[in-house]
Amino acid sequence: MLDAIIIGFSRSAVEELSRQKGEPEWMLQKRLQAWDIYESMPAPLGRRGDLGTLRMFSNFKFQQLSPYVPTNGNGALPAPIEQSLKEALVDQRAGLVVQLNASVVQIELDEELKRQGVILTDLDSAVRDYPELVQQYFMTTCVPVNSTKYTALHAAFWSGGVFLYIPKGVEIDDPILTQIWIDAPATATFAHTLIIADEQSSMRYVEEHNSAFDGDQPSLLDNVVEVYVKNAAHVEFSNMQDLGLNVWNITNKNAVHEKDGSTTWVLADLGSKVMLSDIGLGLAGNGSAGELVGVFFTDHDQRYSLNTLSDHASTATNAETLVKGVLSDESRVEFIGMIRIRPKAQQTASFLSDHTLLLSDKCRAESIPSLEIGANEVSASHGATTGKIDEEQLFYLMVRGIPREEAERIIVQGFFEPVLQRIPLENLRTRLRQSIVRRMSGSYETEADTWVDAQERWEVEGVDEYAISFDGKPDEEEIKLAEY
Repeated sequence: MLDAIIIGFSRSAVEELSRQKGEPEWMLQKRLQAWDIYESMPAPLGRRGDLGTLRMFSNFKFQQLSPYVPTNGNGALPAPIEQSLKEALVDQRAGLVVQLNASVVQIELDEELKRQGVILTDLDSAVRDYPELVQQYFMTTCVPVNSTKYTALHAAFWSGGVFLYIPKGVEIDDPILTQIWIDAPATATFAHTLIIADEQSSMRYVEEHNSAFDGDQPSLLDNVVEVYVKNAAHVEFSNMQDLGLNVWNITNKNAVHEKDGSTTWVLADLGSKVMLSDIGLGLAGNGSAGELVGVFFTDHDQRYSLNTLSDHASTATNAETLVKGVLSDESRVEFIGMIRIRPKAQQTASFLSDHTLLLSDKCRAESIPSLEIGANEVSASHGATTGKIDEEQLFYLMVRGIPREEAERIIVQGFFEPVLQRIPLENLRTRLRQSIVRRMSGSYETEADTWVDAQERWEVEGVDEYAISFDGKPDEEEIKLAEY
């Protein structure tokens, strides 16, 4: 078992981590180059007038964290992980990877898939066993080391991680599940997921981020996901982030597509104290396509910065981004979505929409959808809405005897439902519905009682993005619905 690395990030800590892992010289040099980039890059501070999430990260005390914490090697999984595996987002799975802090503690893969040439292992082992693939794909073109200061820090201190290779023509029907857990305060976890889907292959991958420790001393999860989609391959990647409020999260996800390749991102963000998220679709091959479906729910004083990019670089590419979120209490969310169409990307179709619902007078949201168009034969549109619940819809429900709190919950359910219906995993839809209900009611209730029956009984219609009201405060002479 490896020893713990002394608290704080430094060049000597990088060398010690690589030495303990027994890595080849080329990986040590890659780590050291990444450390040099990290030291040379300034911390991103955001723009003037934003909500301050990037500035919070710039003030985060990274040097008080341990960059590597070993995991007890007795083979037994902690009780929270065992329980989580029983309640996982997938009922049947083709493979399983469990990472606890900086170490992968469990790996499973269906025997038939092994015979077909599928490789599922931890990234530490892949560096030794498949060096040619790791050197070619690890943080080169998908998420380059110098993408941000925090990706450089990740490249210097990554540990554990997942390496998945699907051979040409192999189709994996059941999902492969990965769970990443943090159970130690004042630690930094740098989990890396590297997926290579060869030509005409297809697979479904599910990743969950969780934590299980008490106290206010924060930990950090800085994770990177790289997906390489070869000719006519398809990857469906679902991620649920439900970290505790004592964890800060930096995540960078990107997919690079060859001809006719396609990817579906399904992202659900509910937890963490502060989150900086960058998700991309690199449509480099002719006819490639990408879809991003995202939901989030923030409360307390959570801070999110969400950035999406659809990067069209070839002919006849398609992309769609749909994000919906609800804020309450004193939380803040910044969303910046970009459609970039390069000069040679003719016959592009790309769409982007973000809808945000505010449940509190103290929460704040900022949505900036953007376009950069360098070609003339394209179809591209973008839009965003931010506002409170429409009082007319509340009135519609309350005059039928529904209390205001329940009426708000029903409207929020209807607001989320169109995007939840686009999530392929039924268990993920169920988990999200239950989490939303718990956050709004403060207690656990069954999905049937609080979601399906409520909508069928009251036949609530038009409560998707149209649940948002852009009007100012109602006039004093209007009916005060709280009196009902």
